[in-house]
Amino acid sequence: MDSYPVDLILATATAWSTIFLGFLPTKTIRTSLFAGETLKATIAWILVAMSTPPAIMHYPLFFAIICAGSWWKFRATNALSGKMWLSIASGLGISIGVMLIIALREETHPQHLSQIAQAIHLASVYLGGGIIGLAYSSYVLMQNSAADSGVTQSLAQRYVGLLFILVLIRAVVLGVELLAPVYPFNSEVQVNGILNHHGATYVHVSDLTLVSLTAIPMAVVIAFAFLAWRASRVSARTRTCTLLIATCLIAFASEMLIRFLLG
Repeated sequence: MDSYPVDLILATATAWSTIFLGFLPTKTIRTSLFAGETLKATIAWILVAMSTPPAIMHYPLFFAIICAGSWWKFRATNALSGKMWLSIASGLGISIGVMLIIALREETHPQHLSQIAQAIHLASVYLGGGIIGLAYSSYVLMQNSAADSGVTQSLAQRYVGLLFILVLIRAVVLGVELLAPVYPFNSEVQVNGILNHHGATYVHVSDLTLVSLTAIPMAVVIAFAFLAWRASRVSARTRTCTLLIATCLIAFASEMLIRFLLG
């Protein structure tokens, strides 16, 4: 099954979540937390494989196997080996896993763009998935900060603070992507299917409408990330968790809209 841009967003978010998970200290945090999250990453990569074209679906399945190996090691309380398997899955996922999906579709990397424009577009894709992955990772840490998991409140707060900073950076990059002459049809949106790049039809949309359709959801993500950061500062754990889940879901919906409009 081919369901772009779900596969691209989910792959990027999953890869980032494993990276942020890999930064956590295994000496102080219980291996059961790592085992649970690597098992979720395994399932996520299987979902990516199910949503990608058959030509590349074996790659995310391979990443799922590596995450499963990491889960097995953490389950056996072998933190060092679990971290090594997790690092391999993270590195391959964020590089090969994401780039293969991008390279497979002409719409996601138009060849007529300058190198700077392509770099801005690529940064936009990675930052979008990074927000989702970090929002989820922050939620996991905040949720486990009150349990006997070894996660401290200060560690969870740092992740939430980093999330707010990353959201602001992503907003700046999106602004550059929208306002700079990156796309030759900056005021046209493909509406008959992203995969049909032969004889595709376009509908004219004003630049102001295009900016509004992407800027408003981004503003909502910024608001929720800021509220989550404020709530974490006053140790409102339950409220912070709720806001982080909302940030994750809204960011996913926002990225879906952005990728549909901009490719």
